[in-house]
Amino acid sequence: MRELLVVLWLLILVALFPTLTSSTPAFNEVNGYQRNGEPCPLPTFHAYQCSRLCVRDISLCPARYRPSCAEGLTFCVDGTCRSECTPDIVSLCSCPGAPALQGSVYPCHEGETTDIPNFNSSELEEQTQTACANAIGASAAIPGWMPNPQSMMWGECPTPDYGELNFHEPVFIALYAFYGSCILSWVGWTLYKRFREKIITMKFNRVRNMQMREYENDGSEEEKKAATANPPKAVLEDDDTSSYLSTLEPDEKMVIKAYKRDWLGTFCFCLFVIQAFGMIAYMVMMTRDYYYEYILFRGDQTVQASCFIAMWYIFFLFWASVVMFQHRIPNFFRIQCTYAEGQYVQVEKNEPAMIFLEDDDFIMKSVRNLEQWGKRMLGLDVVVTTSRLQKTRTGTKYFIYQCTRYVYHPETQLFTPHEFDLGTTNADLAQQTQGLSSEVAAKREELVGPNFIEVYVPNFGMAVLREFSSFFYIYQFTVLWLFYYFAYWQVGIADTAVILLSAFVKVIVRLRSEHRIKKMAEFTDDCNILRDGEWKVKSTADIVPGDVFEVAEGKTTPVDAVILNGNIVADESSLTGEPLPIRKFPLRTDDPTPYDRIGAGKTSTIFAGTTISQSERTEHEKPVCAMATHTGTGTDKGELVKKILFPTRVSFVFNEQIKIVILILLACGLVCLALAIWLYAKGTSAWFYAMFAIAQLVSPLLPAALVVGQSVAAGRLRHKQIYCVDLPRILMAGKVQLFCFDKTGTLTREGLEFYGAQPVADVNNIVKQRANEVKPRFGDHHEKIEDIPRLMQMAIATCHAVTILNDQFIGNPVDIEMFRSSRWKLETTSHEDEDFVDTISPPITKPGENADPVHIVKRFEFVHARMSMSVAVLDTRTNKVHVFVKGAYEKIKELSNQDSVPTDYDEVTAGLARSGCYVLAMAHREIDLDEIGGLEAMRHWNRDQLEQNIDFMGLVVFKNQLKDDTAENIAELKRGATRTIMITGDTALTGVYIARQCGMVREGAKVLLGDYSHELDRVTWYDVDEPETFKDVDVDDYLLDYEHTPVELAVTGKAFHWLVEQDQIRKYLLDIRVFARMTPNGKVQCVQLHMERGITAMTGDGGNDCGALRAAHVGIAMSDAEASIVSPFSTSVRSVKSCVELIRQGRGALATSITNYKYLILYGQVMMMLKIFTFYFSITMSQNVWIAIDVFITVFLTWAVSQSKAAKRLAPQRPTARLLGPQTLASGMGLVAINWLFLIGAFVMLYKQNWFRCNEFDASAVNLAKWWLLADNYEAAVLALVCLYDFINNAAVFNFGHKFRESWWRNYPLIILWLGYIVIVSYWTLADPNNFGCLFRFNCGTKSVLEQIGYTPPSRSVEPYNTPLGHNVMPWDFRWKLWGLCVGNMVATLAYEKLVVLGPVHTYLARKFPVDRLQVKC
Repeated sequence: MRELLVVLWLLILVALFPTLTSSTPAFNEVNGYQRNGEPCPLPTFHAYQCSRLCVRDISLCPARYRPSCAEGLTFCVDGTCRSECTPDIVSLCSCPGAPALQGSVYPCHEGETTDIPNFNSSELEEQTQTACANAIGASAAIPGWMPNPQSMMWGECPTPDYGELNFHEPVFIALYAFYGSCILSWVGWTLYKRFREKIITMKFNRVRNMQMREYENDGSEEEKKAATANPPKAVLEDDDTSSYLSTLEPDEKMVIKAYKRDWLGTFCFCLFVIQAFGMIAYMVMMTRDYYYEYILFRGDQTVQASCFIAMWYIFFLFWASVVMFQHRIPNFFRIQCTYAEGQYVQVEKNEPAMIFLEDDDFIMKSVRNLEQWGKRMLGLDVVVTTSRLQKTRTGTKYFIYQCTRYVYHPETQLFTPHEFDLGTTNADLAQQTQGLSSEVAAKREELVGPNFIEVYVPNFGMAVLREFSSFFYIYQFTVLWLFYYFAYWQVGIADTAVILLSAFVKVIVRLRSEHRIKKMAEFTDDCNILRDGEWKVKSTADIVPGDVFEVAEGKTTPVDAVILNGNIVADESSLTGEPLPIRKFPLRTDDPTPYDRIGAGKTSTIFAGTTISQSERTEHEKPVCAMATHTGTGTDKGELVKKILFPTRVSFVFNEQIKIVILILLACGLVCLALAIWLYAKGTSAWFYAMFAIAQLVSPLLPAALVVGQSVAAGRLRHKQIYCVDLPRILMAGKVQLFCFDKTGTLTREGLEFYGAQPVADVNNIVKQRANEVKPRFGDHHEKIEDIPRLMQMAIATCHAVTILNDQFIGNPVDIEMFRSSRWKLETTSHEDEDFVDTISPPITKPGENADPVHIVKRFEFVHARMSMSVAVLDTRTNKVHVFVKGAYEKIKELSNQDSVPTDYDEVTAGLARSGCYVLAMAHREIDLDEIGGLEAMRHWNRDQLEQNIDFMGLVVFKNQLKDDTAENIAELKRGATRTIMITGDTALTGVYIARQCGMVREGAKVLLGDYSHELDRVTWYDVDEPETFKDVDVDDYLLDYEHTPVELAVTGKAFHWLVEQDQIRKYLLDIRVFARMTPNGKVQCVQLHMERGITAMTGDGGNDCGALRAAHVGIAMSDAEASIVSPFSTSVRSVKSCVELIRQGRGALATSITNYKYLILYGQVMMMLKIFTFYFSITMSQNVWIAIDVFITVFLTWAVSQSKAAKRLAPQRPTARLLGPQTLASGMGLVAINWLFLIGAFVMLYKQNWFRCNEFDASAVNLAKWWLLADNYEAAVLALVCLYDFINNAAVFNFGHKFRESWWRNYPLIILWLGYIVIVSYWTLADPNNFGCLFRFNCGTKSVLEQIGYTPPSRSVEPYNTPLGHNVMPWDFRWKLWGLCVGNMVATLAYEKLVVLGPVHTYLARKFPVDRLQVKC
């Protein structure tokens, strides 16, 4: 309570501070002396507007002003002609806050203009009354307003007198009651809440202690251990009844607290909502009272304004607190309790952001530590979500969090997502073919929920409310409330319209995106499910883990599932970007290997969201079926949907530095506050002017400006068929330093070209050769299929997993090319009644020749972990069974009998790989069916049994052709200072060959290949070109001599993993160009290592690159899907050119975002400069000029700056992302200094003009609170015109394309707007009085005054000027001088930016003082 009182006293002191200050003009005497030193004569007040004349009888009006009415009508006291004047008519001469008029008083004169010679502002009332009386021909002096005039009086109302303010007026009583109710309800509820929660905690501890004693006396050791498993100390200290939850991912920790409703809390919450609206209502009341002469405060402007300031602080703090604690407020009005009593749960979860900084200096660390400390103190360092605590039919409690059901487990006293142990091996899963009972399925559905990902998309109203529930909007609207209050409502309306428009656009775009995600995530259909031993038609939402369901052709897979029987072809392009449908195979009941749905088990797994292109039965009257393993958000698709719905916050370097910038701008605002108090106004007016300055320093458009470049870049990428689902990543693309490439399908063409085979000599008799122990040797390399021996042809035609769908081959592209080249025919008969997997027939080469088919008896599909596949083939010609094993040549060498491998195996394979060939090896085994018990016995063999005792039989060779545009785009990336790296599953020598062909490896560079040696148990390095001459070399010596002899490194997958295990990989990471034989997990690890060194991009075809694409800072999937959820970017243009385009647009977007930032910061700095001058001279600009600046100039130019296109070529460096970097600071501070010098020069030039001296603006004659009266003078016109040129030209200054955007003149929208605005302001500067200029109070004046000085008055209505001079028309020669000075200002700033910030000066300084950047070999 004491703290609350202190806060209230501070608010009162802050509110009253402006009332305790006063100010006067500081350094010069207004209208004191002429240029020659003589004192200024008293001026003539031109065209002074006289007050209304009021008389007792209209006959007393001067003849020329006497009103008259038509016959039958009477002139009444309200100034109108009526048939009858009733007593209730109010006289126009009556005044608010003044005594009532006695008798009838008629208005007879609306006032006219007159000149007042020898005008002295200290004698204003006396001089004006005398001059106006003379003007209407009155013979005697006319008194001022009085309630009972004798004959006539002036109708100018006196200051309202509503009596003495005693602070017991109704408005004060209402304020006391309202704020008192707020304090009473909040404090009272807090005390009540703490008391109730203390009681609940005591009961909880008492019951827990009783349970502990029971377990100690009677419980088993396991029960005791479970009972004594307490939450961590930090959690218990935070709350005795909270529970600590460790989720499936170790980095994610959650604290879960239970709450229940309370009748008093519900009442206080409803009262809180009413009070929130009451805050708004009271601010509306105060604003209305401002325009009604402070009548609620008995006309006391100072007290009313002070109360408004105090209420404004409370209003801001209240709504800022509501926004900051919006997720905690509902539970604040509930009672925290145990899980057993709870109706709601509050989930608190740490969510660290990914922060990408170029460097980490002291200031950044300090600000970040301060921010973290503040968040920790306020409890804002965790993300808070409230969910309803629900019960299943059996009474088990659960809640939904991030689309996932968390179930309460009494044994652990924790809420966790439930997981079922369906089995660990392939055999365990394959045997579960009986489905579930309805009872078991119902229990499982209670634990995991329905198989349906419900995505909440708010309606438009709620979406708008959500958009506005952020701190910056609170800042914007509370500041704009000052505009509405302080007679600045025109600009307030304009700014509000801009903010609302941008917010509505953001809401519409976000809603469209959320509806797309909802459409993708929410899926239901009908399917056949095996329940209680019967097939039943149910909704896919009813599927639970363990359910067996029918896989129907053309349907979308509803869950992640393992295939139990049948042949399936699945189209996974929408999920992974895999370009071709994938053939899937059932699990085997005899396979003891552990099931891994992402690894080896992927070929037997169908994933949620994929489409079943083909579903073919292999058993008669038994449908193709699969067993669900994961449902809902547990599926791979569900995890991806969660990542889209609840992404990790990405914070780029300027997101961090913008906080420092805002602190600096706020400090500038405090300077403006001090200057306003000292120089400008007294009382509360100074506070209002300072708050306006802060509002204009921290522009409301600043957040939008930082993302507009991203939106424009996303649109341009879309035109290039590059789609983005995460806009902030576009800016990261602009800072990419390391770019990782998959090889096949990315750098090289989609398909490999069959280049023949090289079998061992006399391969058709390989069995006899092994029996006779004939030393194996390679035969000739046959490029044509017909020249290849029959056994090798059979291996090529059968050792694959190709199938046919709609007359199109489906399978691995390498397998398809190999099979197509064999010219054998795949029979497309149904396999329901057959004992074979596939039947394949050889081509008929001669008329009448029999095509004896071969049957695939058994097949084990290719898996990355084994790097091989195998088939058992029955040859109907010889009735023999052949086993063919195909895979990577290194792997086949390991698997084969060593005496069957030619001695020159390594040399031959290395030579083929070195020449750019993709090499696979084949091994063979012939089986005697009588020895093993026939075909039926062999069908029960596992993979290891089938693939044992095999003999190497030959190599299958493919050519890996580079894409036509790969080399030129790799060269462009290297030109742009981007290091390119190859991460491939192919052989190292093939990778090196392609790297050389595409230009990744520097021409003439020596390439050292690192491979793991089992004998030496280390990585050995050798020259790929001269392996015998330079083998096992010292790689460190070569790297030290890099400048003399360029060297690049390549490593195999085994070498990579050894280097990782030995913690040596980081030493060589940025010297390794090719990472070969990398598994999908290896690719992820490799990308993550590069991410430690710099911002890393990854591209691949989306198949086995999914993990790496997701892991990288910038991932681009070369997928046919319009928007892939595999990575932030996807493209259907399968070319490295897409990568170049992404970086090009990313750099352009980053440069544009920094440009927009600098433009709006300069807007604030020019505004600060303008404010300081207005404070000093007690002047301002006209309302229409403010509107022109804040709406038309700033908004449109901010948009136009973002229209700059990215440069055609990549520059050899990246754009800065540092808002406080030396280049950004030099640009901004230099322009500020130049603008200050020219503005000072303009006023120096003005004060040297004879016509100006003695016609200076005298602020003592006007009320500064009526700011709109302060623009009708020379000082305001000069200030406004010079600053207008600055506001406009700043956009052009920052439009220089430099290295990352096209030339400045190619931004046509900006050039058109810039020229248009310059022409308009030049017209205002140079033209004589005219309608357009007078609209903005430039070179204009009161109409009668303009006629006096020889100008034709404009036709439009002009509000009379309030200065004695009556106009601000500058002489013709001075206008041209001022225009020349403004043009000189523009030229100076343009030259400074072009020559100093971006030009030769920058080049020299960058060379002299280089910035420490990541040094890489591009």
